[in-house]
Amino acid sequence: MKALLKVEWIKIWREWPTFIMAIGMPVGFFLFYSGMDVYGDASAQKAFIQSYMITMTAFSMSSFGFFTFPFMLVEDKRDNWLTYIEHSSLPIWKYYLSKVARVLLNFVFSITVTFLIGAFFRDVTMSASRWVGSAILLLVASLLFLAFGLLIAQIKSAQTMSIVANIAFLGLAIIGGSWMPIETFPNWVQSISKWTPLYHVNQLVVQFAQNGDILWKSFTSVMAYAIMITGLALVIQRKTEVN
Repeated sequence: MKALLKVEWIKIWREWPTFIMAIGMPVGFFLFYSGMDVYGDASAQKAFIQSYMITMTAFSMSSFGFFTFPFMLVEDKRDNWLTYIEHSSLPIWKYYLSKVARVLLNFVFSITVTFLIGAFFRDVTMSASRWVGSAILLLVASLLFLAFGLLIAQIKSAQTMSIVANIAFLGLAIIGGSWMPIETFPNWVQSISKWTPLYHVNQLVVQFAQNGDILWKSFTSVMAYAIMITGLALVIQRKTEVN
């Protein structure tokens, strides 16, 4: 297991430009839009900056789930690394655990960097319990991003996989309220937004950061989406292996 984790650590350093962009782009959006005086009221402006920090953190994390995770799985299949693991004495679950550990490390870096930027450059203030609680909720919600990544990895064509990943990544972020509050959307779009998984991720963490309360409806929705998408991915994977 240690050897697998070491391999993943080396790959992180080899792919540092992708890692920097996945974190840097959402941070750039956050700094740009949070610098605008959207609300005349100071308390409303402060709440907006805080919520935007949260949604941009989730947006950054989703990029690792929608792109890094599925593409690393496909790369291992293409390079026969997965085949080597399957024919070795190493349990296959340790291989997948090392992959999840790598992505979780990316998630932790994304949370840490964005939160630090929010605290030091945009004066976002929260109690220690809300900082830590928000980070934990984001990590729990990241199971949804891993589920999407596993589903995307079942697409055989690399080109099609890239197109689907981009559409899902940007589409869910926009409709889910990551870039702008859904209240700015037409009513019919808001109705759609409230059914999207990323909307519930954003609501879950933003409401906790602002009020210290957990929205159990959003928490349940995120977990339900994660379970359903993971189940669908495993069914497709099993059928593909049988064929």
